[in-house]
Amino acid sequence: MSAARKKVSGPSLIEVTFGAVLSVLLGAVLAAGYLIAQPVETVRSLPKEPDSDAVYYVKGSAKSAMGRQWLRKKQMLVEGGAVEIELSEDELNTWMSSSEMKPDAEEVTGFVTAKGINFRVNEGIMQIGLPCALSLPGFARDVVVQAKGGFEKGNDGYAFVPQSLMIGKLAMDRVPVVGGFVAKRLMAAQEVPEDLQASWRTLNNVRVDGNSLMLVRR
Repeated sequence: MSAARKKVSGPSLIEVTFGAVLSVLLGAVLAAGYLIAQPVETVRSLPKEPDSDAVYYVKGSAKSAMGRQWLRKKQMLVEGGAVEIELSEDELNTWMSSSEMKPDAEEVTGFVTAKGINFRVNEGIMQIGLPCALSLPGFARDVVVQAKGGFEKGNDGYAFVPQSLMIGKLAMDRVPVVGGFVAKRLMAAQEVPEDLQASWRTLNNVRVDGNSLMLVRR
């Protein structure tokens, strides 16, 4: 057969489709990495006219003078009996600052390491913030992981369930599988004493009420 009559073969439909999908995935990974690496603005309160392109991190108050009652409230929770405990963000943050991060749980994901934990309770929403170190081959940067949500009752008692989850400027709640994984690792990053774990499971209600966290046992 002469060269003029040879059929010119091109890429198949499968090859074209695979190439297109690979390009989309690569673009998504690069876009995600870019958003994660972007700094967020840490503020005391949201500005009256927030920048539509900015992501804000409002850090919860941690005034030890305002949170000095946390130890007595912890004792009330552990001692048993009917209680209704109201915890402010100052008390929660003073409490957490007296605890240590788990040595084996500082790593929230394979590339994000928690450097602390902060609670903000505002208008019925609990915010958990973790300043973190992002570490990738040839790249390192500080980022903020922040989750906002409430509490739901499960098999082991009440658990925090994020309604939104962000790493830097990337909204992880739009990626359900990855977002759920990060949320679980986020909640595992704080050491909880065994006696407190047992007491927590006895609670009949855990809710965010206004600017307070309410713990109820009847």
